[in-house]
Amino acid sequence: MGNPSCNICGLAMIKHGTTAAGRRRFRCTNCGAIASRANNVRARYFATFLAFIVGKVVYRDLSGYGRTARRRFEEFWRLWPTAPLVDEVHPVVFVDGIYLARNVVMLIACTKTHVIGWHMARSEHAGAWSALFSRIAASCVVVCDGGSGIMKALRQEWPTTRVQRCVFHAFNAVKRKTTTRPRTNAGVELYAIAKALLKVKTPQEAHAWRSELTAWNASWAEFLTQKTKLADGRIVNTHRHLVDAKNSLNALMKSGLLFTFLDPDLIARAGVVIPATSNQIEGGSNTLLRTMLRTHRGMCLQRRIKAVAWWCYLHTPDPLPPAQLLAHTVTDEQIVAMYQLAHDRRAAQEELNMWGTGAE
Repeated sequence: MGNPSCNICGLAMIKHGTTAAGRRRFRCTNCGAIASRANNVRARYFATFLAFIVGKVVYRDLSGYGRTARRRFEEFWRLWPTAPLVDEVHPVVFVDGIYLARNVVMLIACTKTHVIGWHMARSEHAGAWSALFSRIAASCVVVCDGGSGIMKALRQEWPTTRVQRCVFHAFNAVKRKTTTRPRTNAGVELYAIAKALLKVKTPQEAHAWRSELTAWNASWAEFLTQKTKLADGRIVNTHRHLVDAKNSLNALMKSGLLFTFLDPDLIARAGVVIPATSNQIEGGSNTLLRTMLRTHRGMCLQRRIKAVAWWCYLHTPDPLPPAQLLAHTVTDEQIVAMYQLAHDRRAAQEELNMWGTGAE
């Protein structure tokens, strides 16, 4: 480790004896300032904590089954990373949510190389997605699974952004209804059409795929209208699963979101090849996150949430070093205080509203 630089003039310092505590002391030859190098043990422990979270080592692999590590890491579980404000415009952004519990989901936005935002919510509703998008500069294209919450939030926050519906999710929506071995000829044909969607690479192939789906709708229209009367008197579609699969493909075809990646003007504006699937986040970030959670299985829900948040932060383009993170991250107590302050303000406003705004 070389000699430190002077905090005043920035020039290199020279050795200048030791302090009363025995630490090496340095002196600046330019301005005469004297300083010693601090041994920030807490920052080193925090760096070890972060490496432990995203790594493959578990407590039982450490000496003494990790008793020392548990004691050192305990204070760091109180810290929360802060999602960055992203003002750089990324041409393509992938978004998806990973559920950590029945009513806890982490919404994640990423590019092909980095995570650029995350937001914890109870469900994938529009308000949660809006909170995520509001901290990120609008991109040219968003690749997603097409949830209604995402679409509503995009209209509010990124109205000029185009949407590419993941074709693999579209195929899976059909496969869930027909299975891989449909029992009817109509189901066999529709499953083949849905599977062919994954191989569309050109505008000509997209046009041929639309024509094939339109022809299938006309060919099996009478078959799909068949009804069955149940024991309780209700009348339902005889082939209701097939009807649902058909409706999902038809709705996507009419929305114009299936083949956004083939729009030549959009490709020219984005300056990159637009992917047709969200495999970048499904098979990348989400898979790595599930592997991390499986490695450290047994954590309580709050620690799982923090582990995912720290993983996302460490995969941002420019994460701060551990020493600076310790100075800027917020704690559990600070977050509780912020929520309490917001609650008190709402309560005060409700009381003012009882008497009229003139009471202010």
